[in-house]
Amino acid sequence: MDKKTLQDPISIDDQIDNLISKGLIIEDKDYAKNFLSKVSYFRFIKAYSIGLKPVNGNYYNGISFNKLADIYMFNARLRQILFPLIEEIEITLRCNISNFISIKYGNLSYENEENFQNRLYHRNLLHELEKRI
Repeated sequence: MDKKTLQDPISIDDQIDNLISKGLIIEDKDYAKNFLSKVSYFRFIKAYSIGLKPVNGNYYNGISFNKLADIYMFNARLRQILFPLIEEIEITLRCNISNFISIKYGNLSYENEENFQNRLYHRNLLHELEKRI
């Protein structure tokens, strides 16, 4: 199996020149430089160019840096809204599972292999917990 070849690092000015050479419209180079100094070029371009250019090709006509930045910022704001809600759901679910199991099987029910269908899984679970503790 061949290892993926890593790209050499390039300056922000060279990143912008590379994007322009691939047909991305950059209306304001200072805005693009400021944006790329805060957001990793590879995180931004690799994730937000999907569907906007063929693999290893040029951008389709009319695609601009500002449009990509708008998509990135929309995604960032959406994550800020959703993650607290997801965290609340996760905590509620864990709490309900924990309460159910501890009431039905006891506080340390994970220690009793009779509470598990698979004995090997139980041994591995205890071993993993011991390693982490």
